[in-house]
Amino acid sequence: MQVLLRLLLLWWVCAWGTHLRAAPNPNVLFIAIDDQNDWIGHLDGHPLAKTPNLDRLAARGTTFLNAHVQSPLCNPSRTSLMLGLRPTTTGIYGLSPWFRNLDAWRERVTLPQHFKAHGYRTFTSGKIYHGGVGGPERQKVEFDVWGPAGGIGARPEKKLIGPTPMGNNPLMDWGVFPHRDEDKGDYQVASWTIEQLKAAPQDQPFFIAAGFFLPHVPCYATQPWFDLYPDDDRVLPKIKSDDRNDTPHFSWYLHWELPEPRLKWVQENNQWRNLVRSYLACTSFVDAQVGRLLDTLNETGLATNTIVVVWGDHG
Repeated sequence: MQVLLRLLLLWWVCAWGTHLRAAPNPNVLFIAIDDQNDWIGHLDGHPLAKTPNLDRLAARGTTFLNAHVQSPLCNPSRTSLMLGLRPTTTGIYGLSPWFRNLDAWRERVTLPQHFKAHGYRTFTSGKIYHGGVGGPERQKVEFDVWGPAGGIGARPEKKLIGPTPMGNNPLMDWGVFPHRDEDKGDYQVASWTIEQLKAAPQDQPFFIAAGFFLPHVPCYATQPWFDLYPDDDRVLPKIKSDDRNDTPHFSWYLHWELPEPRLKWVQENNQWRNLVRSYLACTSFVDAQVGRLLDTLNETGLATNTIVVVWGDHG
C-alpha cells in the first residue's frame, strides 16, 4: 500500500487531511487530469491561469512541489502509477502495449484492485488507464463499476486549424466553436461521478476514479472559457530555446512518429498563441468540473471522510 500511494505523487496530491475524522477506511476520490502541467493558480506555473477550485482544494490539503513524472507519455506514466512500478521495470515506454498483454504483468495487482481487496467498492469513469482494458469481462476485474468513457465529446465538423504535419492527425486541433459544456466528455464524467457520490453506500468505503481528458488535444472549449484569457501575447509562456541540449540525442527521436506538430510549426503558422490560450481555457473548464465534485462532497457530507487525490499523468 505504501509503495502504491507514494506513486500518486507524479504531479501533486491534495488531501482534505485536516478535515478528516478518525476513520479506519476513508473514502478516496481519485481525479486524473490528462496532460495537465503546472499552469494551476497556486502552483504559479502561468501568471494568468485561473483555477479557483483546484486552488481551494490545495488550500486545505497538501501540494507536492517537487514531484516528477516517471515518463512523459500517457501509457507508460499511467501504467507506472497503477502498477506501482517504474517504466524501467515494466519495459513500457510507448503508447502500447496494454500492460495486461504482457505475461509479467497479466495478474499484477493494480491500485484499484488493492483497494477492492481491502473492502472498498471501486468505480471508474473517463481516462484512468490508457485505452481499453480488453472487454467487459476484464473490466469487472479492474473495477467494480464502469461509467462513461469520457473523451472529447462535442467536436466541430472539420478541424479548426486546418491540416497539420505528421499525418494531419484529428487530435491536433484547438480553438473555440459553438457547443455546450454539457456535451463535452469531461462534463459527463463529472456528472456520472456526482451521481455515484450521491448514491454512495454508508456501510462500505469507496474508491472512485474520475479521469478528465482535457487539456489534452484537441483543446476545444466554449467561448466563456476563452474569454477568461486575453487574445494577445501576454498569454505566451517563456521558452528556453536550448531546452533539449542536455538530453541524449536519441531521446529526440524516441517518439518522433507521434502526430504533434513542432513548436516551429505552430509559431510559423500563427497558432502558438491560439494553442496556449486554448490550453488555458480547457484547464479552467476542467477546474470547474473538479469544483462540481468538491461541491458534491460538501453537499452530501462526504467531505469529512473522503481523501481527494488530484494528479496529472504528465505535462
